[in-house]
Amino acid sequence: MKTKKTGSFLKAAGIALTIATISGIPASPFTSSAFAAPAVMTIDDNHDAKAIKIIEASLEALGGREALEAIKFMHQTGTISIPAMGVDGTIETNIASPDKLRILIDLPMMGKTTQGFNDGVAWSFDAMNGPRILPDEEASDIINQTNLMYPLEFLKNNPTIEYVEETEFDGQAAHKIHTINTDGKESYNYYAVESGHQIGSEAETESPMGKINIVTMLREYKEIGGQIQPTKMVQKIGPTEVLISIEIADSGKIEDSVFEMPAAVTALIEATAAKEKAAP
Repeated sequence: MKTKKTGSFLKAAGIALTIATISGIPASPFTSSAFAAPAVMTIDDNHDAKAIKIIEASLEALGGREALEAIKFMHQTGTISIPAMGVDGTIETNIASPDKLRILIDLPMMGKTTQGFNDGVAWSFDAMNGPRILPDEEASDIINQTNLMYPLEFLKNNPTIEYVEETEFDGQAAHKIHTINTDGKESYNYYAVESGHQIGSEAETESPMGKINIVTMLREYKEIGGQIQPTKMVQKIGPTEVLISIEIADSGKIEDSVFEMPAAVTALIEATAAKEKAAP
């Protein structure tokens, strides 16, 4: 039973981590399906002007809206580890914005986990749980992150954006901003006073284990794959830390064949559709 619990934790940890930083744009609830400049949007009582200015500065620190809007594809490979468990593995992510995603995580004790979004379906496949069509509460973060333009319409997608305080986070002076997005998900996000970059967040994420609280730290921003992005990340899930390093990234075109679902997932989708069709 202990092995099953450990495997479940690794699966949840790995998936939560990939959701947080798969796009090359730092983990953020500030997302949308289309680009629109905030200048044409109204800031109301729930959208704090100081917080808006800080978030806009973070986009400029990544190269600006025009540069971010030009990114349509993202391929990343790197390493993932859980030091407390002595586990080291690899992670590979492919995105074709706005509607195709495929993540492959390979961790000992857990095996390979593949997760993706295409043809309007968010899915996962691993040896422990087999093929799964993800329920809405698990799928929403993945769907949002599949769209690389997601951070640019943060006003539209966050009914609440509040400046909380200047504090310290991960050893840096930071602005703390509280948000609630259109799905009702609440998070606290931290922006370095000096660099303007987003350096972390605190939020709950849905996983196969249920809701888990995750503290994320984004580190070592540099230009990789033609864009500025964090190349190191630490996530604290309870007392356990999960580490990820991005080693290779590029934004060249990715062929549709890369995003094909595993045969087991396709079979599950077809069986589910047939069952729904046959239902009275």
